[in-house]
Amino acid sequence: MVRVNQAGCLDQCELGPTLVIYPQGIWYGRVQLADVPRIVRETVLEGRILEDLRIPEECLNTKGRVPWNREPGPPPASSQ
Repeated sequence: MVRVNQAGCLDQCELGPTLVIYPQGIWYGRVQLADVPRIVRETVLEGRILEDLRIPEECLNTKGRVPWNREPGPPPASSQ
């Protein structure tokens, strides 16, 4: 079962567009629209954590005191 809902502040603004997947508590940061199909396919459906999007635990709730630089992920798969 999947539920997507709008949330208020997740207190991670310095990490760009952020989402969290529960109940696992997987935090992804600097998420782009192009990342969404891969997140759904690989994390929601397959249970794999996308390390290029994952916010390290030590960077959560630090108000920017611990830097985190997301490396760009692989290009989205072609739908053709």
